[in-house]
Amino acid sequence: MSIRKIAKLAGVSTSTVSRVINQHPYVKEDKRQRVLDVMAEIDYVPNQNAINLSNGKNNVIGLVVPYIRNSCYDQLVESVLEEATKQHQKVMILPTYFDQDLEKTYYTLLRDKTVDGIIVTSKTQDDTFLSELSQYGPIVTTEKTKFSSVPSVYPDRVAMFHLAFKYLSQLTQYNDIFVTVHRPKSESYSTERKMAIFSEYFPEKKEGDAFLDGLTNFEDGYKLGKQLFNQFKEPFILYGNGDEVTAGIFKASLETNYKMNRDFYLISEDNQLFSEIFSIDSLDFHLKEVGKKAVHHLLNHETTNQKIIGHFEKRQKNG
Repeated sequence: MSIRKIAKLAGVSTSTVSRVINQHPYVKEDKRQRVLDVMAEIDYVPNQNAINLSNGKNNVIGLVVPYIRNSCYDQLVESVLEEATKQHQKVMILPTYFDQDLEKTYYTLLRDKTVDGIIVTSKTQDDTFLSELSQYGPIVTTEKTKFSSVPSVYPDRVAMFHLAFKYLSQLTQYNDIFVTVHRPKSESYSTERKMAIFSEYFPEKKEGDAFLDGLTNFEDGYKLGKQLFNQFKEPFILYGNGDEVTAGIFKASLETNYKMNRDFYLISEDNQLFSEIFSIDSLDFHLKEVGKKAVHHLLNHETTNQKIIGHFEKRQKNG
């Protein structure tokens, strides 16, 4: 039934019906109640998409993530969902799997007003693209950006990498060091920074030998651990990119009789349950705080960058 028929049955104008449906405050209470009574009587359900279009707001946040069900992003995604719910916002999760075309398609949701704003946890598109896109609505990233028009709430990874590599450089009882990452530096600014800081503390090591890319999950870590523990007999350091990868490495050590802190030293990122259970040192980037503040940044249309300081959770005794 159209709003014209509702207006006729309620004895009001169509504009009054429209204001009632859109919850406009300036409607006399008796007219509002007559409209609501008619709507209830005929079981009228308003078109929510039309209402949102009229109001110019959907109360939906787009959350761009590389993939789901991965420990590297679990805390971040969980905190965004939790905080958005508190703020009466819905979240549309948009996994990209680092597919540039797919990611670009997601960004059209902002231009088309399907979402009110977008939080980008990791991206393949460059900062210039995001800066141009921001004209269509608010965007907040959880990685530091180059343009002030794209605000960010991000963990201070540079400070944490310095802290970790400085500590690792002092563990002279280990002969080699291996660092796992998901993407090579040509595709990831985070990997690029990690490599640069690594070279400051380990100038004698070749990046190509020390850095192993393409690792994302438990199985990847397990396979790498089996390979390294069977290949190297001298003590070495393994720096895993996330608790899932690190847990796989740890499992491989148990099966090859390699003892942590004697035959190898293991350090992780994320500081989640795996690290705690297996007493593995871990960098905590405080991603829950990042996610929470990213939601507030987006909803309040903040234009600044906010850096979140993490900490190094040390559980092992080394040297």
